[in-house]
Amino acid sequence: MTVPTTAPTTAPPETKSDTESDTKPVPTSDPRSDPNSDQKSDPNPAAAEAPPAPRGRLRRALPVLFPVAVVTGIGFALYGRAGELAALVLRPDSVPYLLAALVANALAVLLSMTTWRTLLADLGPGVPGRTATRIYFTSYLGKYVPGAVWGVLAQLRMGGAAGVSAPVVLAVFLLNLIVAVLTGLAVGPLAAPWTIGAEAWWLVLPGAVTAAWAVRPGLLHHLAAFAARLARRAAPATRASDRGMRRALASATASWAVGGLHLWALAVMLGAPPLTALPVCVGGFALATAAASLVVVLPDGWGAREALLLLALTAVLPWQEATAVAVASRVVCTLSEVLVGGAALLLTLPRRSAPPTHPIPAKD
Repeated sequence: MTVPTTAPTTAPPETKSDTESDTKPVPTSDPRSDPNSDQKSDPNPAAAEAPPAPRGRLRRALPVLFPVAVVTGIGFALYGRAGELAALVLRPDSVPYLLAALVANALAVLLSMTTWRTLLADLGPGVPGRTATRIYFTSYLGKYVPGAVWGVLAQLRMGGAAGVSAPVVLAVFLLNLIVAVLTGLAVGPLAAPWTIGAEAWWLVLPGAVTAAWAVRPGLLHHLAAFAARLARRAAPATRASDRGMRRALASATASWAVGGLHLWALAVMLGAPPLTALPVCVGGFALATAAASLVVVLPDGWGAREALLLLALTAVLPWQEATAVAVASRVVCTLSEVLVGGAALLLTLPRRSAPPTHPIPAKD
């Protein structure tokens, strides 16, 4: 006898003898009596597993749309600034300062790549240097597109092709972002005494927090888990070693220090006192860039970074000269990043397979 596992929802039936209940056949469901039986029976596995067509078209178009969007974002970042750059270059004594600024920011970009590759090597499988460089600079140039999702998508797509799982790619991206922002906020207070004054003592707190994380790098994983919860995403399942995190913090700090030298060269070019301008430019650039990177709706923090730079530069330059330096900084950074990123992508192009050395015999 088959006993029903669920109780009926109608009124309870009349009490009957055990014999009648045992001999009464158990009713079976008739597929023809259920109007939804056609949907529940004989499902089509191919139709259920097939992805929606628009999503598939977007995935196929992404390799074309992403480079076009990057080029458009770069053009938007340079639009209207060619005149300011030409005016600076036309001054004969400005060329050495501009070249020094380009070299300084190019070195800072390479140091930032070192930070990302350090985390990737510590968290993920071994990836060849050429492949890792290509993944980084493809996603790096994606910052000129509004929204932070394009860089993540590029890393997911290219990392997956290189054998790096999606959780590892997301963990590296999140930790790299946290390390860059924290070290930028730690270097930023160098400009505080000249921009805010003695009341800026509280700005040493980011530096103290970063120093504590350098001593206990494992705390950064708790911060990454908290950031993932804010974004309604799963916390990173992989953890970087303490040695890897310290190396990433060191290279990120060096990247901010070297990158700030480009702003210092531009400020000195327009008459800023060299000794006073050095901490102002290094700290101001780190703080402005780190804070503006959180404004994901703007390509590379366009506009937000310039506003924060002006607050720092006016401590050593008049308003007009400070504005010119902020604009020149955007142009120099864009040019150096495009040159370094483009050269890296050209140098890491996939190598073509060599043709066969022995001739293939023709078929009869």
